[in-house]
Amino acid sequence: MRAMPLATLEELRIDEATWEGGSPERRHEWRLAIQEIVQEGVFEPARGVGDGPFRAQVQLGSGTIAIDLRTHDLKPVTASEIPLARLEPLVDEYVRTIVEMSKLGVSTNSPRLEALDIAKRLTHDEAGELIIASLGLLRPDHATARRLFTLLVTLLHDTTRLAAAIPHPVRY
Repeated sequence: MRAMPLATLEELRIDEATWEGGSPERRHEWRLAIQEIVQEGVFEPARGVGDGPFRAQVQLGSGTIAIDLRTHDLKPVTASEIPLARLEPLVDEYVRTIVEMSKLGVSTNSPRLEALDIAKRLTHDEAGELIIASLGLLRPDHATARRLFTLLVTLLHDTTRLAAAIPHPVRY
């Protein structure tokens, strides 16, 4: 039994400087990732935070990714930071795995491809756990944390140039 009701985001934005610096292809990719988080994301707010829906902004900073959470009427709720030093190794591993997958010229039944896919999912899961631990007052469920990681990967790397960059949809 859950202690608090589940909440959603009605809006998720990327900071203006990052958004403006992105190519049309990257902004399209960001829109898709954001849409999935807003439409399917589920959060469990801590006691006293409220029940949403909430608005959030992701901002790339010097050494951190900040996530600012506000109420529907834009009152501040909480701000969380994810240190890039903790996130970047997972992002780099994830991207390297995608690059290796895209290099394989073998059938989809390849043991090597299957092993890389498992590695990619494990990295995605580990990053999701980091995100859950970092967001404090508004804990995303596991699937939502994975979706947030996907967005962060696309913010930190230009994945529009990677053939196999689209992660598997998470269905639980």
